[in-house]
Parts: sequence; structure tokens; C-alpha cells
Amino acid sequence: DALGVGLVKWRMQSADETLVPLSINCWPSVSGGETYVNIEYEASKMFDLQNVVISMPLPAIRDPPTVNQVDGDWRYDSRRSVLEWTILLIDNSNSSGSMEFVVPKADPSAFFPIDVRFTAARTFCDIKVVSVLPLKGGPPPKFAYRTQMVTENYQVV
Repeated sequence: DALGVGLVKWRMQSADETLVPLSINCWPSVSGGETYVNIEYEASKMFDLQNVVISMPLPAIRDPPTVNQVDGDWRYDSRRSVLEWTILLIDNSNSSGSMEFVVPKADPSAFFPIDVRFTAARTFCDIKVVSVLPLKGGPPPKFAYRTQMVTENYQVV
């Protein structure tokens, strides 16, 4: 099969925050008729994270938020009322970053939960495929493998 077959899937769930590849902190604060939101990320040194998307719900607003500062890029999805902060690669050169934006006055709980997506070319367990053996005997077939960590459900609540 030229497309490949997923043979090994591994899942990790833990309450140990030292194992988290990417920590996110968010501080919404209301001042007058506006809400100022500071959001920061800090990555562990274990992984180079690729295609990072931090999706933050926003209260229903007519205009896009005013973004004062961002490490990376941002996009406002008005249909879903979500602000998407994207960073193509987080590695040792940018293991922390921040974004600052302003929206009309809103309850701080309106900015949660924050959904996070990313991939990495390494996993926690560094598993490797050494050989493939056919079920019905015969010589081992040629094979290739790719290791990838992918987020399934990564939220800041």
C-alpha cells in the first residue's frame, strides 16, 4: 500500500505539567469598555513543534480584534468567532512567545477553552521500527516509517 498503514499508535495522558510540550498562559483583564488579553506560550526543550495553531474563542464581536503584538501570525475567523494564532515552528530559537490583543469589554471566561494543535517529528518514547515480518513467511518486505507526534485533544481550560 503506497499510502502506508498506521501500525503503532500510542497515547499519553498525564497530570504532570513537566511533561507538557507546550504550556499556554492567558490573562484577560477588563479596563473601561475594553478587554486586554495577553497570551503566552512556553515550549519544553524536548521537541521542535511544527504547525502550531492556538485557537482562542472570542465573544461575539463585529470587527476583528486589535492585535497590538504577536510572535507569529494571526487570523480572525468571524464565522466561528475564533482568533487563531499560528507559529510554523517552535524550537530553541523561539521557545517562548506572546500575543497581545484588545476586544470590547467581555467576561474573562469567554476566552476559554483554548484549543491547541501541533505536530512534532519525535515522540516521548522514541520508538523505532527495526524490521517487518510477513505473517505467511517469506523474506522481510522493504518498508519505510515515519514517526510523528500529533495532538488529538490539547486544551487550556
